[in-house]
Amino acid sequence: MLDFLKDFYLNVRNTLVWFVIYFVLQAVIWVALAILVILYPQALVILAAIFFFILSVVSLFLAFVVIKYVKKLKKVKDLLSGDFK
Repeated sequence: MLDFLKDFYLNVRNTLVWFVIYFVLQAVIWVALAILVILYPQALVILAAIFFFILSVVSLFLAFVVIKYVKKLKKVKDLLSGDFK
């Protein structure tokens, strides 16, 4: 039980570290996009397409993260209630 909680903690911590990295990189990308739009206004359509593609990839990633934690929480519930399948 304690090993499971330790692994769960490590997974949550690692995921949060990756979220911090993601948000820092996202801020850098927003600045770069702002500069590109100022320099090359005609590139706005291409940048919008890239933005929506990246947004869909991030949404899929978040869905997989949530699914992973739901499965881990079910294991915790099963361990605590004694339901082993």
